[in-house]
Amino acid sequence: MKNVYGYVRVSSRSQNYDLQVESIKAFCRMRDYELVKIFGDQQSGKDMNRVEFQKMLDTLIEFKNPQSITTLIVTKLDRVGRSVSDLVGFIKKLNVNKIDFATTLESVDTTNSQGRLFFHIMSALAEYERELINERTDAGLRKYLAEGGKMGKPKKKIDMVEVHRLLELKVPKTVIARKMKVSLPTLYARLSE
Repeated sequence: MKNVYGYVRVSSRSQNYDLQVESIKAFCRMRDYELVKIFGDQQSGKDMNRVEFQKMLDTLIEFKNPQSITTLIVTKLDRVGRSVSDLVGFIKKLNVNKIDFATTLESVDTTNSQGRLFFHIMSALAEYERELINERTDAGLRKYLAEGGKMGKPKKKIDMVEVHRLLELKVPKTVIARKMKVSLPTLYARLSE
């Protein structure tokens, strides 16, 4: 009999995860798995830093899987995370630690060859998605710069007429910088322009 963990998640405290728990328990009975523990979070799936999710990962990876867990079971992929790259990274982390991953409602199951194929396709798509984003970002940046765009923070507006008036009155530059609400190096840089 294989020892497994379950993971459930709902987006808000007003929801409960009873249906997810029942689905995981039924899946374990059908497969003759020993369900050691179910971790659950009531938090959005956008953030991978969820309390129980991190406890589960720590137990499986940081603490070297003391309960000899072979598989992590969820109802659907979106219970783990929302982005393909987050999911792929998570499943790779499990894979490196010799832990399989299965969903009860979506037929994703890395314990068999079809599930492993699906995971590899997902990994390739995530890599492709990252490359496309990088290419689009680079193209947009090149276009922006070609059209005269500037990188970095915009220059803070300083009333240079007032600065020169104060300088003529022999007001110290430290006082002028404080009055203009800029640093002394910024004031010197503007004066040298």
